[in-house]
This record gives sequence, structure tokens and C-alpha cells, in this order.
Amino acid sequence: MSSAADTTTSAERVKPLLAAAKALAPDFEANSRQAELDRRLPAEVADKMKAAGLFWMKTPLELGGAELHPLDFADVMEEIAYHDASAAWATMIGNGTTGVMAAWLPDEGAQELFADKSAPPVTAGQFTPRGKAVPVEGGYRVTGRWAFGSGINHANWVIGAAVVEGSGDIIFVCAPKTEVTVHDNWNVAGLQGTGSHDYSMEDVFVPEYRTMNAYAGIAKRGGPLFKEGVLIFISNEISPLVVGVARRAIDDMIDLAQSTTRTVGALIDRPAFHKAIGQAEAKLHAARGLYRGALAEGYAIAEAEGTVDDGTAARLWARHAYVGELCADLVRELFRYGGGRVLSLDHPMQRHLRNLLATLQHIHMTEEKFEFAGLAAIQARTASR
Repeated sequence: MSSAADTTTSAERVKPLLAAAKALAPDFEANSRQAELDRRLPAEVADKMKAAGLFWMKTPLELGGAELHPLDFADVMEEIAYHDASAAWATMIGNGTTGVMAAWLPDEGAQELFADKSAPPVTAGQFTPRGKAVPVEGGYRVTGRWAFGSGINHANWVIGAAVVEGSGDIIFVCAPKTEVTVHDNWNVAGLQGTGSHDYSMEDVFVPEYRTMNAYAGIAKRGGPLFKEGVLIFISNEISPLVVGVARRAIDDMIDLAQSTTRTVGALIDRPAFHKAIGQAEAKLHAARGLYRGALAEGYAIAEAEGTVDDGTAARLWARHAYVGELCADLVRELFRYGGGRVLSLDHPMQRHLRNLLATLQHIHMTEEKFEFAGLAAIQARTASR
């Protein structure tokens, strides 16, 4: 873990983290199918990820995190996703939710969560306001039930968004997992190994210092990474995941083609398959360039201006959503060439397809992101005339 006095660059800090991700590749590979059957990341894998520091890459330096540049974080995400989408999803959620708490909570709350430097927190949760927060002396009484608590099995703190009774304000609340009920209901078609169960709070007291202004609040610690705002901070994480999965799908399909023969001959020798691989490679590189450009642009604006305006944020969100569509499309097209073998639940190609289709259901990958970007473009054009 790093510290406030750390003078290293992000490029230097990412090296041991990327090396750790590569070293854990055999664990990710060996447990990918079991994670689906168990509907959660195996505890031993999560423990190794914690030991490697892979859940604090987006935590401010002053709290012991790596505070990586988005492009460096993306490199680690792509590496993990290449080996297992569920492990990458757990990495994404753990970093995003923990990073939000670390950067935006009041000092007393951040100090409580990070009091034990040898065992920093791993957070899980959802930012959709499905709870109710009743103001009381010193904080709130919170009741609600949230979905998609990815990684909650290996987390020790939980975050949820709630509407404040009376004012209608939306806040994020953070509570120890011991005060939260986890509902074992993650029975799904894709991203099966993420343990994204529902969770609930029933009249749980959350002190004021463990709450934050959900979307309008300003980060209290950290550098440009946290000046992009909460929504960009958490929405730029999925693109490297889908690119990593798509990269693996292309490689797996080429390997499969080596031993696949149809009535028209060996698949590896078919011009149609050559074309499909060529198109898949083109889509992959387009997707990777698009998302990395968006990451670099958002960070540069935040670094120069201290914030990212809503119109720019909308355009950046749309690029990430399009990356998801490109990657899902290329895997869907390649899947057709796999024949009956890829239908087996033990075959990685069906897992890649299911996982990528599942990512498109995430709120930051839905078609409404294009609506926001389109409206921003129309407003900008209208204002310039």
C-alpha cells in the first residue's frame, strides 16, 4: 500500500499490481467455472487479490491506495478480464465502491474505514437510491433493499444510495456488512461468478460522517482522478473489462478453429473465418482505442479544469457504452463459427458471450447513455448558432 508521502508515478505504482494480476492468472483460470457454480468469487482467490492490493487501485494515496491513472488501472483490468470476467468484475466493483468512500466520505468516516492499515476495507454496493434515510441526531436511520451487490461475499463494508426523508436529497450511506442482510438470490445467465446478491438494511443507524452527497459532492481527498466526479469515476471501469474478455474470445476461437472441421473443410483454412477474425480484430482495436481515448480525455480535463462538465461527461459515457456494444457484437459473430461444441457449459466461448451480453445490462452500458450524449450534442450545436 502507498501513503500520502508517496512520490512515485502511477506508471511506477502499477507495475507490481500488473505483475500480481499476471501471477494470479492460473488462479483465475482454474476457478472460473467453479465461480459460476458457486455464484461467487472463491474466497481463496479474493484473499490473494486482497494480498496483492488489487482492490485499492482507485483509493487515494493518502489512505494507502495506489491512486492509479485510469489508463494504468485499465491495463490491470484488461489482464484480469482476459482470464476471468467474474474476477475482473469483482475487481471493478471493489475498486469503484471503495474508492468512492475513500475519496468522498468526511474525514472521520474515511479514518474509520481505513483505521487498520494492514487490512484496508473492501466495499460492495449499489448507487441506485433504493433506500430511505430518516434524519436523527448524529446521522440517519436507514431502511432499504438494493440489488447487484457484486462482491459482497468478500467485502466487509457495504454502500447504498438512499433518499433523505423530508428533503428528498440522495445520499450514499456506508455500513459494516455485519449490519446488513445479504439475500442469496444471484441466479442469472451471465457474470454468474460475481456474487451480485441483493442486500438490505432495516432501521440501521448510519452516522453522518459515514454518508456523503451522492452526486453533487466534491471529493475531499485525492488528485485529478477524483475530480472527474462520481459518475465518471465509476462508469469508466467496464470498458477495459469487456475489451479483455473480447481479446480472449478471439484467441479462444482461433485455438478452437485449429481442430474444427466442417463439410467444407477445416475451419482454420476457410476464407470466411479469416474475414471474421479480421473484422473482430478491427472492432477490438477500435473499441480499445475509443475507450482509452475517453479515459485520457476525461482525466486531462479534470487535471486542467478541476471538474468535467455534464455535456462532456455524457459524451464520454456514450463512448464506453459503444465499446460494450462493439465487443459483444464481435464475440456474437465469432460464436457462430464454433459449432455445437461451444454450447457446452464447460466451453469458454459460451461464457464469454454470456458475460459480455450481461455487461450490456449495466446502467453505464445502456442505450440511454446515447440519449444523453445526443442531447448534449444538440444543445451544444444549438448554443453555437
